[in-house]
Amino acid sequence: MRLQITYEHPAVPVNAFLWTPRTSLEPLHVHTSLELGLCVSGGGWFHFGAKRYRAAAGDIFVVNNRELHIAQSDETDPSTYIFLNFDPNYIAAEDVQLLLPYAYYPDRFDNHIPRDTPLAGQLAPLIRSIWEELKERRQGYGSMVKSALLQLSVLLLRRDAEPLASAHWRQLVQDFEKIQPVLTFLEERFREPLELKAVVERLRLGISASRLSHAFKEATGKTYKEYVRQLRLNEAKRLLMTTEQDMLDVCFASGFQSAATFYRVFQADAGMSPAQYRERHRVPAIIENPVP
Repeated sequence: MRLQITYEHPAVPVNAFLWTPRTSLEPLHVHTSLELGLCVSGGGWFHFGAKRYRAAAGDIFVVNNRELHIAQSDETDPSTYIFLNFDPNYIAAEDVQLLLPYAYYPDRFDNHIPRDTPLAGQLAPLIRSIWEELKERRQGYGSMVKSALLQLSVLLLRRDAEPLASAHWRQLVQDFEKIQPVLTFLEERFREPLELKAVVERLRLGISASRLSHAFKEATGKTYKEYVRQLRLNEAKRLLMTTEQDMLDVCFASGFQSAATFYRVFQADAGMSPAQYRERHRVPAIIENPVP
């Protein structure tokens, strides 16, 4: 399911809060914000699609606005997190490169920053300081929050940039800037039967469909068709978990144009049929309250 995040402070589009996950596995979700989670006590797991990480106090998790995820507490030692949610445009306004740590390839990306690493030691105090500033709201807290958030993003950027040659990194930045309008457009319109050429023409991007296709693959790790298909699969999973719609309604409401295609790609992605997925992940009602 996709959660729409609202911010308590319009001038500072950042939320920070303590949260204890349930011990039962809740439905995976995505949201409109970027997110960082610091486990401050207890233990459990953090699920990202088919990936699962063991979580303990001091561990940090990086979450973008496209990957399905949910945290889960250990039954005997429930975990508590400080979660930060923030608007991507808030840091992009300073430097678009700062979005790159969150524009990862889900299948290849390690969301987990272990507690015993130097990077976790640098990030944890900054996460705590943002939480404290937003809680206390002392004079100038907005500037303090933004400063700490930019530092967090720079540290993540340096972690991801160091293994890459500078020329390759510059190309990734350029590719990401080219596809960002397309990603935003697709999040809203993925249910429509839009070919890449039609999207290029509609958004007036000023580049060819073939060039954008190459940039899309470089920046996301997926082809345009693969990316759209994953958005549709995510929506189908959300509907299967939270509604009683029949399979054909789920198929077409998710953007698939053919039931045969829907069943085939769903089976390949989830390793089970849509009916089996619903039976395994069914929830009693649509969750109305946002959770991290």
